[in-house]
Amino acid sequence: MKNCNIPDHETDVEFLCTNEQCKDFRVFCFKCLQNEKHNTHIKDVQKIKDFGRQQINKSDEDLIFDLEKMIDHIYQLFFTLKEELKFGCQISEEELNGLNLNQLNDLLCSKIKFRKEKQSLISMISKSAEYMIETIYTGLNEFSQQQFDRPGKKVKQEIKTLKYELIDTIQDEQINSFAFNQDASLMVGGYESSKIQVFEFKKGQLKMIQQLNFHKKSIYCQYFMKKSDGFLSGSCDKTISICYLNDNQKWDIKQRLEGHQGGINCLLMNRNEDLLISSSDDMLIKFWIKDNDLWECSQTIGGHSSFVSSISLNTTENQLVSCSKDSQILIHQYDQEQKMWIVFQIIKIKQWGRRLCFINDQILVFQPEKREQMHIYQLDSIDKYFVKTKEVIVGVGSERKKNRGCFWFFPQQYLQQRQIVLNKNGCCVNLIKKDENDEFATIQSIDFQTKVIFGRMTDDGEYLITWDDRSGSIQIRKYVD
Repeated sequence: MKNCNIPDHETDVEFLCTNEQCKDFRVFCFKCLQNEKHNTHIKDVQKIKDFGRQQINKSDEDLIFDLEKMIDHIYQLFFTLKEELKFGCQISEEELNGLNLNQLNDLLCSKIKFRKEKQSLISMISKSAEYMIETIYTGLNEFSQQQFDRPGKKVKQEIKTLKYELIDTIQDEQINSFAFNQDASLMVGGYESSKIQVFEFKKGQLKMIQQLNFHKKSIYCQYFMKKSDGFLSGSCDKTISICYLNDNQKWDIKQRLEGHQGGINCLLMNRNEDLLISSSDDMLIKFWIKDNDLWECSQTIGGHSSFVSSISLNTTENQLVSCSKDSQILIHQYDQEQKMWIVFQIIKIKQWGRRLCFINDQILVFQPEKREQMHIYQLDSIDKYFVKTKEVIVGVGSERKKNRGCFWFFPQQYLQQRQIVLNKNGCCVNLIKKDENDEFATIQSIDFQTKVIFGRMTDDGEYLITWDDRSGSIQIRKYVD
């Protein structure tokens, strides 16, 4: 404890004053209290050791209640407006046939007028929403500037440096996975219905150019090759399709990989694209290598006692991390002498999770199921094992169907160029910034109000694309600095 700032008191400070009109020094000792300082507002004096333990006062509770009520009201209005926009001007064929010429003419006039008014209304709502978002960001920044740095809670000054804004929505059926090519000029979408669609992607606009039917069941995951014109798709039908661009500039299947006994949950490749790694509901991870331009399985490893939900390679590509519902994170390491992958470390966790990824060789991040924290694991420089070192607060969002799990797919993604972790958690898609000191901060959380969300970012971090079952649409967001 510090000594009182009055020299002749020579006593540690014990008290503080929170009275708004107080002009005296707010931190003081018992002798100051005996000298009748702060006596006129003694009810606002408290012991330092109790400071910070206060409960939220009544005015704060009222403010939180009012905010929640306002947000709920806005949500209800938005839902009503959305329904009106979707269905308000619909008319059945039977009703249409029953109209006379004057009524039909009036209907057309009202539809044209509605189209103009709709655009104007959307523009007004957009501007109001931007103003509200800006006001909230300003308030958060002001709160942050009034905070002290202290262990476990670092003030985040860059809260306004990152934002992804919605630029387009496209109604579509359920898409479980997305993948982009190297320059983000092409995107593939894997559908719940088992089809694959290839899109041209230009300045945030999608144009479907080919539909493929290579699988018998739902598509779970995809990977677009960076060094060649090809992509991979993994399906609930237990197969992996290797797709390529043929001489007629059409996408076709080159090879179908079989061997897993469950749906394919994850696909990834090394940088040279001569190693393919897959994980499955069958609790196994398989490593595939090329032989005479065809892929064959070179190794299968176990270790998990439930489906393998996520895998990731470190920067050096000599370690692979995996997680499962069995409440384990496994670190697999490539043994140069034996020329095979072996389990190097088993991390027991209290709460299983569906998503993780390496940031580099020293750091990996993991999202436990139904938790508001993302866990950071760092490599111990002495024993070379990963240990949990910190947690980062992330959004979890809100949904009326409370008992649903976080839902599948939507792999965690680290965007090196922008130092961003893309993290789906519950109903939220979180954008988490890493700084040069390896500190992490959530700087945007998008609440979809449903857990059924699938998505991906372009490799440069310029665009975020998602599909969710609440809107029933593809949503495209663009990075705004």
